[in-house]
Parts: sequence; structure tokens; C-alpha cells
Amino acid sequence: MSIIINEQHDLVATLHRGTLGTPPWTDFLDLLRRRTEADHALILFRGGHKQSEVIDIAAGPLVDEEIRRLYREELTRLDLAPQRELRSNRVYSLDEFLDPAHSYPEPAHNASTGQFMAKLNLRYARIMRVKEPSGSQMWVVIARQKQDFDGSDTALLGSLAQHLEVAIATYSALTRQQLRAGISADVMRRLNFGWFTLDTAGRIIDMSDQTEALMFKGGALYRSADGKLVPRSRTAQVILRKFLQDAGNGHPSPAAIHLSDEPWLDMLVMTPRTEISSSIARPTAVGFVHGEQPTTTERSRQLMALFGLSLQEARLALLISRGLKIVEAAEVLGLTQETARLYSKRVYAKTGTRGQADLVRLILASIVALT
Repeated sequence: MSIIINEQHDLVATLHRGTLGTPPWTDFLDLLRRRTEADHALILFRGGHKQSEVIDIAAGPLVDEEIRRLYREELTRLDLAPQRELRSNRVYSLDEFLDPAHSYPEPAHNASTGQFMAKLNLRYARIMRVKEPSGSQMWVVIARQKQDFDGSDTALLGSLAQHLEVAIATYSALTRQQLRAGISADVMRRLNFGWFTLDTAGRIIDMSDQTEALMFKGGALYRSADGKLVPRSRTAQVILRKFLQDAGNGHPSPAAIHLSDEPWLDMLVMTPRTEISSSIARPTAVGFVHGEQPTTTERSRQLMALFGLSLQEARLALLISRGLKIVEAAEVLGLTQETARLYSKRVYAKTGTRGQADLVRLILASIVALT
């Protein structure tokens, strides 16, 4: 079978598109099987960490899951010994793969591979291993029942080696980024933080799901008919409008805006610190919204449990942590100033803090901030 350049290009394009698939590379593997007229094609992939689970993608007849599991485990175990690794980017025949002089010298591996091939009634195969610098690697296997592969099949598989390296490096990087993004998104959700970007007129360019949830949940923010982000509070509207005007004139300062008391909701707006490119509009402002997810009562009870505070002491501590002065907190709680000051001394003593700033740091660093 001759290698046709267009066919190779098709395989390469399908390979790189498959990096974004779930599971990855299924279309590529099916196309490779058809191009080489293989009865069966298989990819085994493992991430950079040596203990990472091996995932397999198959094209062709279904294989008993137990056989696949045993083969994955055997291949992974043997590959942990560097001296027994298949040489990267070299295409092996099945005989070479099973020959101790060429690859894995352990009878257990030969038996495992033989069992795998016999299950599918496969007699001929080509196997290639590729690896990228971070340690991620892939085995590609094509196999037939009745006729051996020729030199053009081997050459076609070998010609894909560098593209496979790029594909697994990209897939590994995307997986790491997805994991980090997932963790970051979970933290933002737990802390009840959201973000948004605005243009010079205050129209919303983009926002996180959490911001949208906070907008609808509390009603302290809403999107106007012309797409602007509008605080419900008149005072907050004035502050945001001034910030956007200052940003348009080239001398903005970050603005902290309080939006509501119950649920507690704050917003910080600032200019982007790095260049953000957008085909739609260039953001003038980046904003962050923070809200209390549990109610004030729930937060207060958490502080009571953590620091042994009474309910009123816990409520006072929470208000102080939100930036209220003793006089303001006393008014909210319906206490005299003298009683509020007495409670505050008890709060500082029980929490081991030495003033408002210290108390704020403690509460923000405690489990209360993560629930």
C-alpha cells in the first residue's frame, strides 16, 4: 500500500482535531485502521506521572475489558523500568515486540501480549511508542488477522511519530490546564467570587457563571436592556459611573463598591493589569464580585463553633470583619456602644487577635471563608 501524501495529511489533521475529543483520538484511530486496512487499532496513553492510569482507545472489534485491563497493567508495569522501554518513534513488528533481544525480556509480558492478540485472533501487528519531554507517552498498535503489513504501512506509521509527540504534549498541557481551571473555578464558587469585564460605556463584554448567579440571586446587580452592568444601589451606580469616566480619561483608581447587606455583596473594579485582546471589544474594566453564600446567621454559628464565641459576639466579629466600625456594628445589632466595645474585647481575647485588621485576617483565613 503506497503512502499518499493527502492521506497522511488527513491523518495528521484528524490527529490534532482529536486532541480536543472526549475520548481523544477516536476518529484518528478509526481513520488509521482504514488507511492501513488493519482489523484492529489501539492507542494506549499515559500522562507524565509514572503512576498515572493508562487510558486506551480502540477501533475495531470489541475486546473483553478484563483482557484490556490486564494488558494495560502489564504494559505500565514493564515501562516503569527504563531499561526495558521501547525505543521512541521506532515501529516494531509483533515478532520484534515479543523477542527478548529487541524489547521486553520478561515471559510474563510475552504471555500477556500473546493472550491479548489471541483473543482477537490477530497474528500481525505494528507497534510504535512516542514520548514527549514532560513524560507523557503513547503506544499505537495496528493489527491484522491474515496478512502482514508491508513497508509502506510501517513508513506511514513512522511518519506520524513527530505529530503524535505534538498531539500528546498538547493533550497533556490541556489536561493540566483543565485541572487547574477546575480547581480555580471550584475555589471561586466556594468563596462565592465572580468576575466580569466592561467596555468604556459599562456594557458587559464577558462574565463568569458565578457573577451571573450572584446578579440574579441577590438582585443587587442587573443587566440593562442595552447590556450595561447596573448596580441597584444609587450610591454604587455613582461610584461605578465615576470609575468608568476616570478610566476613559486615562487616570482611574480601583473602586471598591458595597452592593448589599443581606446577602452581603461587594464589588471591586479596576483597569486590566495586562493586555487583553478581544475580537469584540477591548475591556476598559475588570471587576470582581464577592458575596456571602451562607446567611449571616450561618456564618455567625460557624464563628461560635470555631472560637467559642456567644451569638452576639460572633455577629459583632462578622460585622467588624466586613469593615464596620464598633459604633456602626452596635447600631446594626441594636447594642449600646459600651456593650459593643465589651463584646469586641471578648472577641479579640477569644480569637487571640489584636485589633480589627488582625481579626479580619483570621476570619478570612479560617474555614468560615471556604464554606
